Amino acid sequence: MQLQLQKMTAAQFPQFMNSQINEYAHQKIANHSWPAASARQQAAEEFQMLLPDGLNTYHNYFYVLCSAAQDLYGYVWLAEVIDSDRPQQPYLFIYDYSILPDYQNQGYGQKGLELVFQVAQKLGYQSLGLHVFGQNYRAQHVYQKLGFVPTDIVMKKDLNSD
Repeated sequence: MQLQLQKMTAAQFPQFMNSQINEYAHQKIANHSWPAASARQQAAEEFQMLLPDGLNTYHNYFYVLCSAAQDLYGYVWLAEVIDSDRPQQPYLFIYDYSILPDYQNQGYGQKGLELVFQVAQKLGYQSLGLHVFGQNYRAQHVYQKLGFVPTDIVMKKDLNSD
């Protein structure tokens, strides 16, 4: 499996945005955070807030995970984050990492993350963070296997479900 990360092109960006807005809305609905009727609109608004200049938003990096033959396997969105505990040491945050459904559970996710680690180091960052939804056990397993450790856990209880 010969994978590579390539910078996302302006032609690829709209497809990425559409797929990620849909997936984010789906996750928010599944986690009972947003009502289905407004989830896609809310997701689009959040993405617009995070990426006011789209592909050219400052300190945001977009890649496609592909083969040498340009077969598309997934997307990567990285952004610089400044932690209030260590403002002098910005780190890179994986805002989105997705493997297309046809390529999941085949090792592409792990190999792609190893390429992300290399890119982060080349960009000069010392650490890498990410968010994973609580119900996404498969992703949690992969991330922990690659050395990510939980730093904070947010828990929620629906008081109307008892």
